[in-house]
Order: sequence, then structure tokens, then C-alpha cells
Amino acid sequence: MVSNHNVRRSGSKKMCALLFCALLIAIALSVLLYIYSRTYAKANRIGLQLTKNAFNSIMYRTLPHLLGMSVSAIIIAVVSLSFQTITGSRLLVPSMIGFDSVFVFAQTVIVFILGAESKLFVNPYVNYSITAGAMIAISMCMYGMVLRKRRNNIVFLLMLGIILSGILRSSASYLQVIMDANSYNQVRAATAVTVNNMNVGSIYLVAPIMLVVVAIVICRHRTYDVLSLGVANAKNLGVAYEREVNFNLFLIAIGMSVSTALIGSLTFLGLLAVNIAREIFKTHKHLIIFIGSSLVAVFALIFGQAVTELLQGAVPLTVIIDFIGCAYMFYLILKVNKKS
Repeated sequence: MVSNHNVRRSGSKKMCALLFCALLIAIALSVLLYIYSRTYAKANRIGLQLTKNAFNSIMYRTLPHLLGMSVSAIIIAVVSLSFQTITGSRLLVPSMIGFDSVFVFAQTVIVFILGAESKLFVNPYVNYSITAGAMIAISMCMYGMVLRKRRNNIVFLLMLGIILSGILRSSASYLQVIMDANSYNQVRAATAVTVNNMNVGSIYLVAPIMLVVVAIVICRHRTYDVLSLGVANAKNLGVAYEREVNFNLFLIAIGMSVSTALIGSLTFLGLLAVNIAREIFKTHKHLIIFIGSSLVAVFALIFGQAVTELLQGAVPLTVIIDFIGCAYMFYLILKVNKKS
């Protein structure tokens, strides 16, 4: 009996290793497709011959974009899984509850009060620090209060996030309307962040923060395994549940501020990556799902952007991800409703 258990365990490890290898190969192919879409495909489209100097120049601008997409995808996947674990819901991700609104509001307030020429707005490092600080403060106040006092009332958390998001977006829109045209254009350029217009100057600040957050979360994968058993079981097994929730909310706020400030809001990328990884690996071990969802997110973001480049930007990547994400969330809701 023990021998059969060991055989099944060994087979499971081999299957996970094969799946990881398959995802890594898919990511490598998507990177090559993305490079091709920005070099040879674009040169053929406009009828130019791609020289070695031109190729090197394009690659000099392409590599930071690849790094930025990888950073954003990994951090979104990791914090999304962490958030789903502490809330006990596969239908929620942090970006659904107002992080992008806090980002837009913080940028608008800085420009409205201090002007578009202020160092607090122009300097990417200072700007990022202020924006991340605002996200952390607001999210800790809101999420910590709701999850602690209301015992994981997910509906209340979602409603509060939607209301707060609406208030912040409306306030930001009002301030943008009454500010001068130059300041308005500066704010719109800073907040309408896309893959092609990501904040490249912040990548080298973001990467170390991402590595620290991801390392902390993954090293605590056994704690997440216990937290996924529920509040009562986690407490019975010796986990300080309230402290763990608050600490994870702090990490989630930092992670979401990194991705939002760098690449903008990709609301459904985390939802898709985490749930696809759950379906592929068929395990409750968070270490495997952390790695698997990160690889799925990196592949989805890079491959999707490569296809967008080949289609000459006819359909933005965010539109594709949101459309697929909405459809998949609808499927999950129907699936959960059928089980209940």
C-alpha cells in the first residue's frame, strides 16, 4: 500500500515536471514570436530590409518590454493565488476591487495639486513610491477591516471595493476635467499604461521588489496550504489567522502596486492564470500552483502581445484578456452554482 502511494507520488512529480517543461517551451516560442512580430514581420509589412544595426536597435527596446511583461505576469499570478486563498474564493482577484482606481486617483491628485512639472510626478521612482504607498494604505484599511471584522464576507468586500473604485474614478475624472489641457494630457499618458507604453524607467526598481515579494510568498507555501483549509482548521493547526491575513494583504498591495504602476490594470489575467493552473496540475499544493500559474500568466501575456503586434494592434491585448476572462468567470460562476 505504501509502495503504491510512493509510485503515484513519483508519477505525479514526473507529470508536474513535464507540464513545467511544456510551459517553458511555450514561453520560449512566444518570446521568439514576439521578437519576430516586432522585427522581421514589421519590416516586411512596410517593405524595408532589416539590417543588423536596426535589429539590434529594436531588440534594445524590446528586451525591457519582455522583462516588464514577465515581471507583471508573475506578480499578478502570485498575488492573485494568495488573495484567493485568504478569501476562500476562486472568483476573486485583487485588481477587481479597485487597485487601478487608486492608481489613477493618486496620479491625478499629484498633478492637480503640484502640477505636471513636479518632481513627484516626473521622477518615476518618487512617483512610484507615492502611488504604491497610497495603494498599500487604502487597501490595508479597506481589506484588513472587512476580512478581519466580517469574517471573510466576500460579498461585502466586493461591494465595498466597487463603491470605492467608483468614488475614486469619479473624483479623478472631475479633477481631470477642471485642470488645464497640458496637465490633463500628462495624466492621461501616465495612467493609460499599455504593454507598448509601459513605464520602462521603473522596471529596474520593480524587479527587485517583485523578487522579494515572490520569494516571501513562495517560501510560505505550506502556510497557504493550511490557510486554504478554512479559518477554523487553520486556527486549530496553530496558524495565527488574523495576522496572516494582514501580512498577506500587505504583500498583495505591494505586488498589485508594482504591476499596476508598471503595465496598468490587467483585471482578469490573474483569474485566468490561477484557475487554468489549478485545472492543469490538479493539486492543492500551493508551491506547484504558484509556479504553474506564473508560467501560464507569462505565456498568456507575451503570446497575446505577439499576436496583437502581428495584427498591427487592431485589437488591444487588454481587450482580449478581459473578454476571455469575463467569459471564463461566467463559466466558473455557473460551475459553482451547479455544485451548490
